Amino acid sequence: MNRRSTVLILTSALSLMTVVFSGCSKDKKNGEEAAAVRQPIQVKVEAAGKGVFIKKLNYKGTVQPWKRAHIGPNVSGRIAKIYKKQGDSVKKGTLLAELDTTTMDLQKKQVQAALAVAEAAYKDARLNYERIKTLYEKEAVSQLQYEKAQLGLETADTQKKSVQANLDMVEHNLDNSYMKAPFSGIITSKNLEEGDMINPMMGMTAGALTLMDLSKVKLNIDVPAEDIEKIRIGQDCTVKVNSLPDENFKGKVYSRNLAADPVSKTFKVEVEIDNPDIKIKAGVFAAVQIEILRKENTLLLPHSAVIDDNKIVLLDNGKAKIIEVTVGDRNDRFYEILGGLEPGQLVVVEGNYDLKDGAPITRAGEDK
Repeated sequence: MNRRSTVLILTSALSLMTVVFSGCSKDKKNGEEAAAVRQPIQVKVEAAGKGVFIKKLNYKGTVQPWKRAHIGPNVSGRIAKIYKKQGDSVKKGTLLAELDTTTMDLQKKQVQAALAVAEAAYKDARLNYERIKTLYEKEAVSQLQYEKAQLGLETADTQKKSVQANLDMVEHNLDNSYMKAPFSGIITSKNLEEGDMINPMMGMTAGALTLMDLSKVKLNIDVPAEDIEKIRIGQDCTVKVNSLPDENFKGKVYSRNLAADPVSKTFKVEVEIDNPDIKIKAGVFAAVQIEILRKENTLLLPHSAVIDDNKIVLLDNGKAKIIEVTVGDRNDRFYEILGGLEPGQLVVVEGNYDLKDGAPITRAGEDK
């Protein structure tokens, strides 16, 4: 066999081998693709069930005391005694502080003396008037003398009333020098010291002490116009306080303002929260959920189960079945399903996007 013949035989053999191996590779690839098509897609599935559908509005605000009072007198003076300190619990009517009343005590004595003189003068003027009146009726004195006695009595009466008013004012100032708790609560701050001057006319609104009632607290929130009609007095609320992240507190809507703020265009709503153990402190941030809707025995699906607003995927005999449902309201977790689905049907809640109708699927975690 010559060299040319040998080359031709080798070339033919190589071509045949290429064709054979190429055919095998193509068959293997087609087989893998076919197997991939037949392989079920793993998805997460839940059985449709009924539950309680709750819808809530969420807001944030700052906790305020139920009551707050700046304890101070109505008159100016020097603070003589402060009987309570920050953190003390007090009952209504408890004496908390008092002014130095030395000057007012002297004024009272002075006015009392003046009142005694005025009362004596009034008594004398009245006796004189009655004597002149009797003589006038007997025509023993002139009308001028009678009118003069009458005027003297009126003048004495006016003088006595004026001095009495001065005494009332001094006693009022003395009473206001003793600062008492207007309600039961806790002293939350001591703003002045003994010996400090205090003058309510100078705008010293902080007072000597600050008293708060924290047996209840309130949360003031700003509600937009589109939500205000959904909120009613007495609605239940859940309050989460930032400083107490592991606890939930119950509250109720206490009041709502039906006039919008002229700047923010929002409405003020006040939430009342019982706080008997004084766990919640004033001034901390809190979040509140106001329950505006509750439906019992409602068919529910998580948000992830609904595609294109009204479609879901069922697991039906190992295949995906895309159906349309009637969707009602929604909250932060669930859709309310009004029709097109029965309790117990298996709904794909994860892995449902891009599934084709009829595609083979299986629950995640099941054996293939």
